[in-house]
Amino acid sequence: MAYKIHNETMKDKLTTLKDELNANFKEREDEIAGSLLALISGEHVLFIGPPGTAKSLLAKNMCNCIEGGSFFYYLLTRFTTPDEIFGPLSLSSLQSDIFSRKVEGYLPTANVSFLDEIFKSNSSILNSLLTILNERKYHNGSAILDVPLFTVFGASNELPEENESLEALYDRFLFRYFVEYIQDESNFVDFITGNPEAFEPSTLLTVDDLCCMKERAAELPLDGEVVEALVALRREFRNTGVIISDRRWKKMVQVLRVASQALGRESVDRTMLMLLQHMMWKRPEELATLRKLLLEVTISGGVDLERSEKDLHDLHASAVLIKDFVLPKPVSCPMCEMEFHRWKELKEHASRNPDHYYLLPGSEEQYQLSSVRTSPPPPPQSGGQVRRHGKPGHADHAAGAEGAVPQ
Repeated sequence: MAYKIHNETMKDKLTTLKDELNANFKEREDEIAGSLLALISGEHVLFIGPPGTAKSLLAKNMCNCIEGGSFFYYLLTRFTTPDEIFGPLSLSSLQSDIFSRKVEGYLPTANVSFLDEIFKSNSSILNSLLTILNERKYHNGSAILDVPLFTVFGASNELPEENESLEALYDRFLFRYFVEYIQDESNFVDFITGNPEAFEPSTLLTVDDLCCMKERAAELPLDGEVVEALVALRREFRNTGVIISDRRWKKMVQVLRVASQALGRESVDRTMLMLLQHMMWKRPEELATLRKLLLEVTISGGVDLERSEKDLHDLHASAVLIKDFVLPKPVSCPMCEMEFHRWKELKEHASRNPDHYYLLPGSEEQYQLSSVRTSPPPPPQSGGQVRRHGKPGHADHAAGAEGAVPQ
């Protein structure tokens, strides 16, 4: 009985905080819901977006929803030193030839942290920061400290550069949100005439709340449909060249358990799968396609791998920034009797031969990647027609046209 009462109290707290934060921050419903879920599941949140979208303010207010916890805020630069994040060196320890930092009041002793401009981290602090984010450990000289950290909120105006260390840091943030400017005019008026800086929640989450929720959710079972859907999703992503690390899959399952526990569910059912949309994308351009795919899985309980060619195109649109990937079905060029299995070789062939057209298996419909022809089009096959995509001067527009071979 005590467990049930605590669970209902936690659910009420989360609902109250969500409603109050939504009233204070306009058009930030997804960011707020995900941040609360990250807090109770012990995961990290990243806000990406242009300057002036209140990323920092939202993150700070999320930190203020915790009672009895210690907080650490810092704006990182290229010149930030380890002393500023992990604490200054202990002079008394140095006199005894011991390397040790005075960590009290710094990141190694925080429950919740907000690190602004997170990708400006330099190599002198990255290794220790990665260990804290993933393992909740800090190596203070010869001693290994347990870090009582629940969540780090990171913010950045841009995605990380192509750098192995920064990619590892990026992967540590399970929840990712691209924050845009307010779109609706009435919401904009409410924002500029309001005072979000003065936000004070009427209820607070305690450190005990956060600890208990994660522990109770650890053994919550997954419905068979959810396991099948996750396996099918992984297969779909691998077919498009989008790789999600095993660590992220494991963490995503745990988040689904925590969310189900917070809602009072006895198991994780497929209605929870839509929560994954902000945990799977690597680039913001992928979000719309992921959302559609997850909606399909939620409704059907699985992924139909024999979907229409249009749906296959939509799926591959999320891989627009990927240089190459395996095509879901081989594509043939009747004019030179060639068959293509990878997107890169198909695109290169189309660039060299703008007058060629292509066929998909089992279909007589003909596709062309460019509307620029150097010779008259061949007569369409019986029952088929040549579909031309793009506009003059834009040979790759096919990827944005319905039914085209995906880019």
